[in-house]
Amino acid sequence: MHLGVELQVSRHTVAAYRNDLTRLCADAARLPDRAAIDEHLSRLATTHAPASVARAAAAIRGFYRFLHAEGAVTEDVTEGLLGARLEQKLPKALSRSAVAKLLDHEPQDELGVRDQAILHVLYATGCRVTEVVTLRTTSVVAEHRLLRAFGKGNKERLVPIADAALAWLERYRTEVRPLLRQRAKRDPEDVLFLSRTGRPLDRVRVFQVVRQRAASAGLTIACSPHALRHSFATHLVAGGADLRSVQEMLGHASLQTTQVYTHVDHERLRAVHQRLHPRG
Repeated sequence: MHLGVELQVSRHTVAAYRNDLTRLCADAARLPDRAAIDEHLSRLATTHAPASVARAAAAIRGFYRFLHAEGAVTEDVTEGLLGARLEQKLPKALSRSAVAKLLDHEPQDELGVRDQAILHVLYATGCRVTEVVTLRTTSVVAEHRLLRAFGKGNKERLVPIADAALAWLERYRTEVRPLLRQRAKRDPEDVLFLSRTGRPLDRVRVFQVVRQRAASAGLTIACSPHALRHSFATHLVAGGADLRSVQEMLGHASLQTTQVYTHVDHERLRAVHQRLHPRG
């Protein structure tokens, strides 16, 4: 489901990745560790083409990255498996004009208000999609313009939230959520974002909200919740934010993870060089 629904990978790729992972785990009594993975890929290289081995490595890396993001494993043992260049590959950040097209929209109904609040939260806070769907009504600290999110390892962090995003959140929370909650067959308690039938919203629906809004806004760049998180960090760094602050807002355990954002704003650097260098 993660590959097919959330990442929109083709069914052929899903089938290939499934075969790669089945082959890895076929004779394993438990989840293979890094040594077992390296041995498996080395053995595969003696019987398969380099492209097939590379695809298998990508499938394994993606699987373990997903398990780590979901909290199913405490450590991603495949870190660095694909090499430095591929490991640092990130979704392309949206331009500021693209973000404006995505967010500057007047919803037509109650679910549109909910979706607008979700989109604003994703870009304004850089929260992961799992963090968004697990938000509670008490997560919004309106008087201090903060959002309380729980990241990997259930670690709590407070993230500043822009006034526009806060306004949409408050509109949803006061005008729309009570209506959705009334439709619930089972009390969703204080889960913030609810479905049409009053159930807690799931990750898949958030991916659909982002893609549908991007399509209606006429955006051609691939857009996902993670692309909005990436855009949040990219635009902060481009605006002069220090990496430590961005690290804290993103909930990264290591500054090294955040440092990749120092390499994503080449166009701005070229513009500065052309404008300021004597021979630019």
